[in-house]
Amino acid sequence: MLNVTILNKKHETTDIVSFELGQSDGSVLPAFAAGSHIDVQVNEKSLRQYSLYNSPTNRQTYKIAVLKDANSRGGSLAVHDTFNVGDHIQISTPRNLFPLKTDSNRTLFFAGGIGITPLLSMAQVLNELGQEFELHYFTRSQTNTAFYEELNNTPFADKVFFHFNDENDDKDNTVKHALDQENPLNKTAHLYTCGPSGFMDYIFTTARALGWMDDNLHKEVFNPKTIVLDESDKSFTLNLVRSGISLEIPADKTVLEALEETDIEIDASCEQGVCGTCL
Repeated sequence: MLNVTILNKKHETTDIVSFELGQSDGSVLPAFAAGSHIDVQVNEKSLRQYSLYNSPTNRQTYKIAVLKDANSRGGSLAVHDTFNVGDHIQISTPRNLFPLKTDSNRTLFFAGGIGITPLLSMAQVLNELGQEFELHYFTRSQTNTAFYEELNNTPFADKVFFHFNDENDDKDNTVKHALDQENPLNKTAHLYTCGPSGFMDYIFTTARALGWMDDNLHKEVFNPKTIVLDESDKSFTLNLVRSGISLEIPADKTVLEALEETDIEIDASCEQGVCGTCL
């Protein structure tokens, strides 16, 4: 874990707050690639994952944005209410489960709400490399759009397209038109999406219907699918090769739970199978 200071806190919308994190002495932070996220120690009981939205060329700070989620387990509310400029907090070094391909001849980004964060970092990278891309940003309204002014004043503002629900924007035709511009057989065109699970599923379903291949579709998921136990679940044996230990994993437990009961420590964070810490 790294000890960092909150250098800046800004209300991007009524429900989204951005934070700029850095070392008190201004020293550089560990390098990261577009699509990376960090763990943030919210309190003694809560560790949450947030995507970095700044360009990786900026090694002085990490920038994150946090949505105040009404269905939160407490993490986002605590960040909004208790994190302030000057506070010292603990974070992890960046990890990347959502890597960007920088050799594509064209890239399409589809952001839903707070899902703009990793895609904003990616857009900055592709712009710096002179690559072709489009960023489509879907929100409820202009006032609910984080980084609206910033995106309107970026060097790639002509590649950013805003879509507001309150303006009765025809999302179906917008998405289909953007996706249909590409020949789906062109394996060097890639699509990236981040946002609510229903939004990402919609983007993927539309792309597949237009002939896009799964290898060219990428999304970031921080919310796990609900796992329902059924009769097909079975116990199995887990062999820990280096230590010579074998464990029986019951059908109703995860590997992580069984290891913890045996006092075998594995680094973990979300304990839901989405953040990648225990991999």
